Amino acid sequence: MRSGAGVVALLVLISGGTLVAQQQKKKPDPPGAHPVKDIMLKTHKEKGALVFLVRDAESTDDDNKKLLEVYKQLNLLKPPTGDAKAWTSRTNAVLAALQDLLDKKPNAVEKVRQVTDCKGCHDAHRVGGNSGK
Repeated sequence: MRSGAGVVALLVLISGGTLVAQQQKKKPDPPGAHPVKDIMLKTHKEKGALVFLVRDAESTDDDNKKLLEVYKQLNLLKPPTGDAKAWTSRTNAVLAALQDLLDKKPNAVEKVRQVTDCKGCHDAHRVGGNSGK
């Protein structure tokens, strides 16, 4: 009889631990836990986001400077997944295109559009690829 109660108690402890672990998985990450994700949510998430203002040639010089600063930050971070050299190459290309835009060089907006290809970057560096949220 005692061993039966012990087995039941053990099963209760195990299932309780499993529930706690599942609940911890569901909790959102605290701000700053994933700096790349935080930056993307602030500047790339919705149609009216900063990157889209620049890509659609609806941005001001201040907007362009803000996006340049964002990519300087991204350039210093490690990619969530994928090759770090490819990440640096991508962010350097965006930095160069944004600088061309600030310098009012011809076709600069088109260059920015080309180097800020969401799908290409997500497929290479986003956990879960382009399908993840």
